[in-house]
Amino acid sequence: MIYHVLHTTRYDYDEPVTASYAKLHQLPGDVDGQRCLERSIITEPSSTHQRLHDDFHGNTTAVLEVLEPHTTLMVHSTSIVDTSARSVKFPASALAPWDTYTAAKLNDSELAAAEFAMDSPAITRGPRFASYAAPDFGPGVSLAAGVLALNHRIHSEFTFDAEATEVDTTLLESFERRRGVCQDFTHVMIACLRSIGLAACYVSGYLETIPPPGQERLTGADRTHAWVGVYCGGNTWVGVDPTNDQLAGPRYITTARGRDYGDVPPMKGVIFTNAETSTLTVSVDVAPTDR
Repeated sequence: MIYHVLHTTRYDYDEPVTASYAKLHQLPGDVDGQRCLERSIITEPSSTHQRLHDDFHGNTTAVLEVLEPHTTLMVHSTSIVDTSARSVKFPASALAPWDTYTAAKLNDSELAAAEFAMDSPAITRGPRFASYAAPDFGPGVSLAAGVLALNHRIHSEFTFDAEATEVDTTLLESFERRRGVCQDFTHVMIACLRSIGLAACYVSGYLETIPPPGQERLTGADRTHAWVGVYCGGNTWVGVDPTNDQLAGPRYITTARGRDYGDVPPMKGVIFTNAETSTLTVSVDVAPTDR
């Protein structure tokens, strides 16, 4: 599978902006079995400076500045990504009992993974989350079986509701409401896994959407998506998606991995302006391509 991804972010301001500085996590890297064949960022107005670098977690990150005064800022991120080698199953090692993979049993070469078993700004471990995960992680249950069972239960017991939460809704609020969006479901599942000692990361990216039978695919109607990365030992991570109750296979495209959403928002930055209001419009298109 090879995909062309176009992510367009537009800000409209009620007064001129004299300078914009932004950091983007919108460019897929060579991770999770995928390969990025091409990538580019174009801004309107044109950026004065633009640089790519790897952040602390190894994500391909773009930083840019726009110094031309503007009332509208548009950022177009384009990528060509080959996802053919993304995993569609757990590795054989994940068939071992789940407690083999707790942070306390990781060796010195796996310290980077151990970080994802700790608390983070948006995800705090606790007995409520450990209790919720407990029915799926009994004695002798394999890591793969436990993760898939928890993934299925969150999908079944939580309701997708775009009006129920905001980007700053807390983990505990979304857990109690049993409602939310992919960000909320991902945070809840990570909290459950970390609360029983497992390492899990927040994965941001894209998912190819398929229109209902008989309907045409709408350009720009896709969305950014989030799912969970579970550490399976040997520096191997497997993606699971509680929103859709499936593994993150070839239809998924990873842009960044972090401790929680706060590490990897698609775009954040600082502006200098007297504007009091702004309007954000986001368009995402994930389409198969022959390129």
